[in-house]
Amino acid sequence: MTIADYRLPETIERGAHGGPDFKTVIQESISGKEQRIILWARCRASYDIAYSVLKSDDPAGNYIKVLTLFYGHQGKAYPFRFKAWNDYQANSEQFGVGDGTTTAFQLTKTYDPGQVLLGTPGARVYVRNIVLPVASSVLVFDNGAPAGSHTLGAGGVITFATAPVSSHKLTWTGEFDLPVRFDTDHLPVVMNEADLVGISTIPLREVIGEF
Repeated sequence: MTIADYRLPETIERGAHGGPDFKTVIQESISGKEQRIILWARCRASYDIAYSVLKSDDPAGNYIKVLTLFYGHQGKAYPFRFKAWNDYQANSEQFGVGDGTTTAFQLTKTYDPGQVLLGTPGARVYVRNIVLPVASSVLVFDNGAPAGSHTLGAGGVITFATAPVSSHKLTWTGEFDLPVRFDTDHLPVVMNEADLVGISTIPLREVIGEF
């Protein structure tokens, strides 16, 4: 499914609250020991934009934009782009290593607590596929130098005209959006005669495998 190339106004996105979600089941034994079962292989972030619509300088105008998007995407049915202001940038992120043969590489962002907290690569690392990069912001480097001829394709795949040299590190810098959908099929709105006065919740949920 192709996701349309538009987003909500930044005044709405900036006021959203939410963040990354994982899903883990904890099973406890009589002894008190626990077993943790990971149910989701990938993180699926969630956000709520109700507060940012209500507290905007133009709540009625922003409400119309959300309402139009809600109708157009039929509630939960169709995803759209969303800028998560708590995490939307990549800075010299490694996304591949040349082998002299491969020409296509997926843009990624790596979360490595060992590297961030201790300065050395750690064992617990999460690699996130970046499927909605902001094309105008993406810069690609091959071993630290601007990369040769390449294209940015659907789903955040970089394709080089010539395969990068073996052992060359491929990095990128830029911004990215998330593919999200409304996590409700009902938009609970209260209006008075002049303006928007209340929306209890407008939840969003990240989707996987769509761009």
